[in-house]
Amino acid sequence: MLGIPSKYESLVNKPKLFFGTPAWHPWTKANCGKLTRTQNRALHFIHGHHIPPLEKQNMLSVPPQLVYNDLLFFQKSLCGLKDYDEMARITEGRVHRGDDALHPRLQQPPARTELGQSVFDFRFVGVWNPAPPTLEDCSAAQFS
Repeated sequence: MLGIPSKYESLVNKPKLFFGTPAWHPWTKANCGKLTRTQNRALHFIHGHHIPPLEKQNMLSVPPQLVYNDLLFFQKSLCGLKDYDEMARITEGRVHRGDDALHPRLQQPPARTELGQSVFDFRFVGVWNPAPPTLEDCSAAQFS
């Protein structure tokens, strides 16, 4: 039996709203707001006026979902499941005191503008570096 979250996941959230977000990432507050309003509108359509909290529905709000999609895309490209050269513009940075030698930090490519900082190669490094080593070691199928 399909539950309400699975209806939302299959009809609205994954295939429609977040398709290709690593490529076209909405970096302005206005565009993130539009995605949030669309997600809320879909939840109102499914639940009516009494929408349960996203935590009870086992869902993420829009900004964490965008970060999750970026990390998942990078993990899939590291595993060879995507035809994308993830390290084309990214280099391994210097090892800092306390860093794990098996998991070196990544260095962001140069970006002078705010638009350049919203590009996937620049954007996800800020999230990837502080990630725990267990996240970096898992396969794309184990990534959650």
